[in-house]
Amino acid sequence: LIDGGPNNKVLQKLGQYLPALTKRIDIVLLTHPHADHVTGLVEVLKRYDIGAVVLSGAKLKTDVYSEFLKIVEEKNIPVIIAEAGEAIHFGPATAGLEFDILSPGQAEDLVFNKKSEGFGSGGNDVNDTSIVGKLLFENFSMIFMGDATSKIENRILIYGDNLKADILKVGHHGSKYSSSLSFLKFVSPKAAIVEVGAKNRYGHPAESALSRLKMISANIFRTDLNGDVKILTDGFTTNIFTEK
Repeated sequence: LIDGGPNNKVLQKLGQYLPALTKRIDIVLLTHPHADHVTGLVEVLKRYDIGAVVLSGAKLKTDVYSEFLKIVEEKNIPVIIAEAGEAIHFGPATAGLEFDILSPGQAEDLVFNKKSEGFGSGGNDVNDTSIVGKLLFENFSMIFMGDATSKIENRILIYGDNLKADILKVGHHGSKYSSSLSFLKFVSPKAAIVEVGAKNRYGHPAESALSRLKMISANIFRTDLNGDVKILTDGFTTNIFTEK
């Protein structure tokens, strides 16, 4: 499970898509500790048996993130601090899922911690500590950007052709500060998913970001317009469904 959203609606979705009576989630990955990503995970941690929690290493002093960390400690859930170059594996070694960490690296952590010591909000500094990763399953691939901005997109261009992916989970809800054209050309996704609240106060997704996605001919799916976006793949054939 990657992020939990700004409320407890994630519990309804878990109940809808997980097999009945399932009370275990192998990995909960929090891209970064902003409230619109961590809030839903608080109840998830309370109600489910969690195999491990993956964190970016970002430090942020907010009530909801403090509660999240308190539950992790109380339930003795193993914590993995993500670092570029590492991979998380699920299932059998020969035919399982792999999640390759592309960011953050140690440099981002150090710069962020220096700037934010004793500091409560963090803005783009916190967004740029987002865990960015590439999910691989057989021939299928998908990149998850968290709330990373074009600053991080430019840094991970060093991965070159390894950035190519079938689907892109668009960074920062389609903000104008993310989805730079140079980055999108490297990823060259067939589909781009924008996770965004309807009529949100930030005006996401930005027309400029949508324009850049159209320039690379990506099929765009938006949760504010399309509702839930469900991806089904056996690793060779992939289908995308929407459900309001």
